[in-house]
Amino acid sequence: MTDSIGSGLLEGYRVLDLTDERGVYCTKLLADLGADVVLVEPPSGHKGRHRGPYFHDEVHPEKSLYFLYFNTDKRSITLNLEHPDGRDLFKQLVKKVDVVVESFQPGYLKKLGLDYKDLSKINHKLVMASVTPFGQTGPYKNYKGSDLVTMAMGGYMQITGNPDHAPLRLGNEHSHYPGSQYLAVGITGALYYRDFVSSKGQHIDVSQVEATIPYHIEQHQAMMWHFTGQNVVRAGLQSQVGVPLGVFPAKDGWIAVLTVAAQEWDNLSQWVFEVTGEKTILDESLKGAVGQGRRQRFEEVNGYITAFTTQVNRNELFHDGQQKRGVPLHPVNTVEDLLNDTHLKASDFWMELDHPVVGKLKYPKRGPFDGEDVPALRKAAPLLGEHNKEIYCGELGLTQKDLALLRSAGII
Repeated sequence: MTDSIGSGLLEGYRVLDLTDERGVYCTKLLADLGADVVLVEPPSGHKGRHRGPYFHDEVHPEKSLYFLYFNTDKRSITLNLEHPDGRDLFKQLVKKVDVVVESFQPGYLKKLGLDYKDLSKINHKLVMASVTPFGQTGPYKNYKGSDLVTMAMGGYMQITGNPDHAPLRLGNEHSHYPGSQYLAVGITGALYYRDFVSSKGQHIDVSQVEATIPYHIEQHQAMMWHFTGQNVVRAGLQSQVGVPLGVFPAKDGWIAVLTVAAQEWDNLSQWVFEVTGEKTILDESLKGAVGQGRRQRFEEVNGYITAFTTQVNRNELFHDGQQKRGVPLHPVNTVEDLLNDTHLKASDFWMELDHPVVGKLKYPKRGPFDGEDVPALRKAAPLLGEHNKEIYCGELGLTQKDLALLRSAGII
């Protein structure tokens, strides 16, 4: 494969993407950094094409908003790995790439003769990266998983939710991100090691559950275990680590409130008094940076804060708090808020990409990255098999007649 979509930090590196929802964010990150990522889809299409939400609620493999987001700047080919001829084509592709990323259950690719041991014989410089619920080894390796399983077994749900209710998972499929991020870092590290140290590839194994644990293990609830030997009760909307610390209802939504320095509390309490007339908020016993007095009167203080925030709009709380009062108050943004946010507009965060089926939609311009050598998004998600001719004919030397025969046989 000689031509990538664009340029960037990973320009010149080629990736075959065999991931589902567990690893699709990893390959998106690699594509965002300029790698030529080729999505290898079954003839029926990637799983992501068949999950909502859909553009205008029209169920269609080219209108999945999930797929459209996670597959920008990728190319697409169709290939049936269950067919011997499909596996032969895949091996030809492997000779010409740097990385294969996959998220199948352990053992699946070995049965097909396409695991790292087999593929490294074809391309000794190949970096292969796998992400699964529990990794490639250990007693749980063949267990099935999901976001809910990962959130539960990784310990995240223990610290999430209200103290008097059941544990909660985070919104959307949060657990897929840590695994993908570790996988992407591991791939770039392996490429560096290959190109500057060893001249050989390697196999990277990421467990979603294990990747999730470091994302919360340093938090208050986890750290307290070392001191008390007991699980700390979930905090809910407001925490007693600091008072006030948490999310409070505003007049038109929700606002996040935190005071760290003594002056921040003084400024906030004065503001509360001016709006509500509640003089008790100014008590000497409630002052200070640590706020031990406020902690002892947790419910009372949070009641005063709630009486205050519910009388003021989020933007007033945010801007007046930051610019005039010296108090760090932050709105809990909705999607509409993010699309219209003044700061994000000024930093050129959003951009439009034109897709041949759904038209123009807004995307984060550079994902989480920024820098001179990080390209902006260049191309909307590919159509199913859009690059079959380009890759199979232009790079592997097949003819259009070959493609027609492969297609009729269900191989591509």
